Amino acid sequence: MIHDIMHGHLLSEVGEGWRPARPERVIRGTIVFLPAAPAAVEAAISRQAAGEPPLSKAAVDQLMAPAHAAVQRTLAYLERSGLKVSNWAFPGLTADFTGPVRAVERAFSCGMLEASRDGLTLYRNRGEPQLPPTLAATVLAVIGLESLTRAKPAFRWPFQHPFPANAGRGFYPDDIISAYNLPDTLSGEGQRLVLMEFSSGFNPGDLNAFWDQHRIMRPTVQVVSVDGTANDGGVAPQDAECTLDLEWAGAIAPGAELVVMQSSSGTSDLSFARSMLMALDQVYGLDPLPGAVSISYGDAESHFPKRALMAWDLLVSRLSLAGCTVLAASGDRGAYGEAGPGRPYPHVDAPASLPHLVAVGGTTLTLTADLQRKTETGWSDTNNNGASGGGVSLMFPRPTWQESVNVPLNPVGRYGRGVPDVALNADPDTGYAITFQGQRTVIGGTSASTPITAGLITLINEARAQAGRGPVGFVTPRLYKLGPSAAFHDILDGNNSIPGVSGYRCGPGWDAVTGWGSVDGGRLLDALLN
Repeated sequence: MIHDIMHGHLLSEVGEGWRPARPERVIRGTIVFLPAAPAAVEAAISRQAAGEPPLSKAAVDQLMAPAHAAVQRTLAYLERSGLKVSNWAFPGLTADFTGPVRAVERAFSCGMLEASRDGLTLYRNRGEPQLPPTLAATVLAVIGLESLTRAKPAFRWPFQHPFPANAGRGFYPDDIISAYNLPDTLSGEGQRLVLMEFSSGFNPGDLNAFWDQHRIMRPTVQVVSVDGTANDGGVAPQDAECTLDLEWAGAIAPGAELVVMQSSSGTSDLSFARSMLMALDQVYGLDPLPGAVSISYGDAESHFPKRALMAWDLLVSRLSLAGCTVLAASGDRGAYGEAGPGRPYPHVDAPASLPHLVAVGGTTLTLTADLQRKTETGWSDTNNNGASGGGVSLMFPRPTWQESVNVPLNPVGRYGRGVPDVALNADPDTGYAITFQGQRTVIGGTSASTPITAGLITLINEARAQAGRGPVGFVTPRLYKLGPSAAFHDILDGNNSIPGVSGYRCGPGWDAVTGWGSVDGGRLLDALLN
């Protein structure tokens, strides 16, 4: 039987030591289906980019539904190949499959390999998956053919002491609310804000201590496990991520319900690519749908299969059309984007490079005695402790709403999606106060700027609800219409170069270090409300 090769499922860097995978090893994956009417989906996205309100979930389901009969044929094919299919119901875009390596190889005509890495036995596909042509036309991606990809949180501890703010104790919520003119008459009441966490938990005692110290009413926190990953109680070093996200999202929008989506960062049997996909899928299933999702994790685009990024963006666009704004940290490794050694040219982080979300970068902020902005520059690598992630995507073309700004060419000389869109303070040396493992400390990174911006979106959605309007949803194109306005502080100084990689410089208008700059929350609220 002739099969179509589905290019874009291979990783670019896999190392050595691979051997044929054991035929009986069990693989768990997810197949992602294309909407049956892609042109209608793109038209709806364009209308929302122009200012139309979000659609109801029922309308989104109808718009983005895959071809029912084609999906059934695909699932029947997988079952005939020896795979068990689960978790699909029309009009869903994903279905899970489970089975031994021999069945995966039979279904997708691609050999499977395994290797030992850091005490784990990981696996990957040797070749691109293949499907019969009539089925391949229905499928966007097969996620779960590798277990190498991992989540990288975007937080950093400071190097320098003392810190400028509060005698070395870092910025407090009141400082940031004042500096960025965040609406202090709103609390996020009636809104839901999702924080995606990957193998990072929290201690409720830390959260309550932080909120009590700063006289913030304690928000409601709900935990949803995506894949069985439990909250570990905030005992591990990486739990600083979840703790930071919750404490500061709650500080900005204390009246909102904070929903922690707990997922694995990756195991011997689960990749971050699939973990992220499952989390995005389950967020869409929440009732009521949240108005904002904050993601403080990622890695260089080149560390993920291209089809995985396309599948993530499909699910992000579905959330956006239904009125949920997704935000992602642009990363803390400047223009380099990669965690660890790699090819010495600029990379952008994913998921921040996805076109249908808001990518949040970082600045370095100092304040006057009355808590007004004194100086603000692009977060630059002045002491080998990171810089604002930013650059131009190698995976995604330049979206229409970036055509009017000076997005440079990507490293291979083509136009791509520019990152970030906006920024807030993220330099760990002008970092944020948190309470972690019972201690007051200071932390930074775009992991801080992202949940704070998500908190602002939550406040804006509350104001819109009070005015009888829906949530902002796919807000990114509207930010570009507002870019030259007073809704943003244009950042003119700074860069995101790091040793060995020449990055980008801040300048008038949009740039690949801070986007349009940092927000003036009150003016952004007025613009998006009126």
